[in-house]
Formats: sequence, structure tokens, C-alpha cells
Amino acid sequence: MAFVKTTINLREDVYQALKKVAGKKKMSEKINEILYNALVKEKKSLFGTMKPTDLSDLRDHEDRL
Repeated sequence: MAFVKTTINLREDVYQALKKVAGKKKMSEKINEILYNALVKEKKSLFGTMKPTDLSDLRDHEDRL
């Protein structure tokens, strides 16, 4: 695997959040992981991608008659 050295400009709040999330990992490794998951990784299935719904709004079919 080849690496390309580059420079990116981050907002201060993004930098601080990344610094917290990266922990002991190197920051570049964490950036690579985030970008890989967002841009490259294939999504094999759409199952489970829908956000959970609130069941409090469910109605009986008799309500519509």
C-alpha cells in the first residue's frame, strides 16, 4: 500500500474532535480510516440502514375508516 504525503486544512473544532477520537493512534491513520469508510468501503446491503422509528405514532387500521 502506497501513501501520499499531503497537507489539509482543518477547522479548529474538527481538529480538536479528531484529536480526541484518535487517542493513541496517529492522526493520519484515523483520517485514513474515516475517509476509507466514507468514500471507498463497499456497502453490501441496505438492511439495517434505516433509522429506528418511534412506535408512539402507530395507529390501528380502524382509525382510518
